[in-house]
Amino acid sequence: MAFWLELAQGLILPLRRRHFRYFILAQGLSLLGRWVHTTAQRWLLYDLTGSSAYLGLLGALGSFPVLLLALPAGVIADHFSKKKVLFAAQLIAAFSAFCLFLLTFFGVVRPWHVLLLAFALGVGVALEFPVRNAFIYDMVGKDDLVSALSLHSLAFNLSRFLGPALAGWFMAVSGLAYCFLFNAASYFPVATAVLFISLPENRKPSRSNLFLALKEGLAYVAHRRAIKGILLLVALISVGLFPYAVLLPALTRELYHGGAREFSIFMTANGLGALMGALFAGTLGRGLPLPKVIFSSALLLPGAIYLLASWVNFFLGAGLLSLVGFLMVNIIMNGNARVQTLCEDEMRGRVLGLFSWCFFGLFPAGSLLAGAVAEKVGAAEALKILALISGGLILLLTWRFWDEA
Repeated sequence: MAFWLELAQGLILPLRRRHFRYFILAQGLSLLGRWVHTTAQRWLLYDLTGSSAYLGLLGALGSFPVLLLALPAGVIADHFSKKKVLFAAQLIAAFSAFCLFLLTFFGVVRPWHVLLLAFALGVGVALEFPVRNAFIYDMVGKDDLVSALSLHSLAFNLSRFLGPALAGWFMAVSGLAYCFLFNAASYFPVATAVLFISLPENRKPSRSNLFLALKEGLAYVAHRRAIKGILLLVALISVGLFPYAVLLPALTRELYHGGAREFSIFMTANGLGALMGALFAGTLGRGLPLPKVIFSSALLLPGAIYLLASWVNFFLGAGLLSLVGFLMVNIIMNGNARVQTLCEDEMRGRVLGLFSWCFFGLFPAGSLLAGAVAEKVGAAEALKILALISGGLILLLTWRFWDEA
């Protein structure tokens, strides 16, 4: 009974806030559309090229805007209207998804189209992430922040579970192009919700010097070892382990001898594990020390990815992908909650911008590296190499920050 009480508390508390209730429903639909798009986009590019290097390039270009814009977006979250930035981000993402729909529907899509529009979609993500998280704080306040983040993570990972399955249905019934149309339409409820949510935005006056604000944020993090330890761990996972996602189409075909159906099942299994991770983090995990959960999950993640690239049994592979999803959520969601609880309100946007930069922004380096290695030795061997190297570095970070994070 205690479990269900914890679950109900984690879900209901932030939903008492009317603005957050509207926002999370719209955001859930948008997240579902994004995962439908991501699944179809990866398979489309691999079907067009048959190249692991292209998959690595796709992941890199999709995240490269975060590398460029995450830190400035954090400053924007602290100093400018979050509503306007969020609205603009939804329009950019919707436009890029609709363009990919048209190109695919009329049969004229080429690999460079997919890559260019992935970059455009990444611009929307780069602007949105730190601003959205700071906007959630404005809606629910400090007391309900962790519960609200857990609920948002639950929505994200429920869509991560359902999105690939829905993408598989679209691909089988109506065609791959409609995955992108669904995603384009899914952004408009969020844009509408943002316009109609009226909140007092407690932002500081805009600075005339963007670089001064950035420098202030970097210095703030540099002198807080607990935040720094989490960010270093997130950066390492982004570069060394998260590229498993972009190599999954190649791994499905090369190691598991599957096609689009098997790939969508793998993505669904990965999303199911992430959903279970979000439920755990929002219920039983709330009573555990966040730093220990984060670093323990990070220690297990390289081994799970190594085994995924070693075994050829389809059902074992699906089970391992569920485990990978579970561990990733407990690292990233709890890491997000941890750094937010450690920072002052006036620095929240910049700290979240740096968190976004470490996770999404550094992902291009890992994607390009994984794609290049996979092109030479195969997707499975590339993932094994990255898992071994990352595992060793995670051990060092855990030894250094276990008692300080």
